[in-house]
Amino acid sequence: MKKYFFYIIVMISAILFCLGFINKESNNISNTNFEETLSYGMDEIPENLEKVTNLSKRHEDVMCAVSKGLVSKNEDNEIIPSLASEIIKDPEGIQYEFKIRDNIFWSDKSKITPNDIVVFFKELLKEEDEKNIQAILDVYGAKEFKEGKIIFETGVAIKSSESSVIIRLNKKNDNFLNELSKPQYRLRKYLIMWANIQNNYKELVYSGDYKIDDISKGKMVLKSNNTSSDISISHIDILNDDSSEMSMASYEVKQRDIVIDPPQSELNKLDEEKKLVTVPETKATYLVMNKKDNSIPIQGRREIYNKVCKAIESYQNLNNKEFELAEGSFFREDKQDLTKLQARKVGSNKENDWNKPKILTLLCEDNNENRILCRSIQDWFQKNTDITIKYSLVKDEFQDEELKKRYDMLLINNEANILDKKIFYSKFEEYLTVDQKKLLQNTTINNGNYNYSALEENLFDNYNVLPLVYYNENIAISNKISELKLDGNGNIDFATIK
Repeated sequence: MKKYFFYIIVMISAILFCLGFINKESNNISNTNFEETLSYGMDEIPENLEKVTNLSKRHEDVMCAVSKGLVSKNEDNEIIPSLASEIIKDPEGIQYEFKIRDNIFWSDKSKITPNDIVVFFKELLKEEDEKNIQAILDVYGAKEFKEGKIIFETGVAIKSSESSVIIRLNKKNDNFLNELSKPQYRLRKYLIMWANIQNNYKELVYSGDYKIDDISKGKMVLKSNNTSSDISISHIDILNDDSSEMSMASYEVKQRDIVIDPPQSELNKLDEEKKLVTVPETKATYLVMNKKDNSIPIQGRREIYNKVCKAIESYQNLNNKEFELAEGSFFREDKQDLTKLQARKVGSNKENDWNKPKILTLLCEDNNENRILCRSIQDWFQKNTDITIKYSLVKDEFQDEELKKRYDMLLINNEANILDKKIFYSKFEEYLTVDQKKLLQNTTINNGNYNYSALEENLFDNYNVLPLVYYNENIAISNKISELKLDGNGNIDFATIK
């Protein structure tokens, strides 16, 4: 009898021991599946991925997830091969040969060939808006093809060989590879079908790490491309949220893993919890001292700028994740020139007697960033000066030249892309003096490069167009994510999420 009970006890113990392993294994599988799915709140699910003209940066995230380009730009702004394995540039900097990888495949497992890439560039030239494809419009014959003057196959210098894509430009363009890394140049087959993603997503094949697996009302599901092996997230649920507040509410109950631009009131808390990724943007704001008949003298413009900077600094000290102070620099990257910036700072701190007005008026476009700046400027002036700031936020009316003339100051939002100073400064042209317009027009030097240092100094010496802040992109991440990176174009790199 004792033996009988002994065997029963041994059997029960063995069964319980095995069940323990089964439960652990089951739990591990469940947790793994849970960890492999991320939810991403977005204000609108993209329906058209054919052109980038109307896409937000976050819509571009989807395009980047499901397609790859010849090259990409990493988080350190370095150009790296993607579909290409090697880039060979001729000594003149005009011809580029892209050696195409042997191990790249469409989502249907068919091999991506050099000819596929050439066909895509042909479609891109036909379908994409000119302003978005300046890089390949610099290719020999490309502009004439887009205008319908020549045949692509015989007239455009984008050719394929068995293992390469060869592109020849009209002239040297040192920014060519940087432009080629942008989302619009990512390989998409049957490009015209991308104009209606909801109807066509099942028929499309994808070159990226993910493919669109499902679209329903308010939701898009991305599934890992089974030809991609080095990614840890198998599913991404992109969910429609009408506002960042709505996304954040879902985040708090663990229904969102990625929230773009969470409310300002949450930033410090998220940062303390190490659940905030802050990335510099090119978006910036500048102060323009308006040209009026009773224009403010230069000593007045200098003092006003100094006080506006103090007002914004006071706000930034409490909310240091939203933006970075310009501190006298027209571009974020130029802040490393400490000698020049210190001289500008000393100059702006000089105060002289002038007939100070009781009221200063400020006009800007109505957006969240400008509302914050206006309120902080108004509050600081009220507490620290005898001048009252009255501001107006307007929509389309901001284009009204007569309206602008009625205000003492303007806030101007601009893209502070140091790689494209020509476009940057041209957006300020209507606010420049006659002499400053001449400096803008006479900045060309050899090889198409531009030097704007004389214009910059003139703007600062006259205190009529002045830098204020550079904005940051803030992203809240859940406990599922230990690392999230954005590429050099500001797009989320889902394949690198850990």
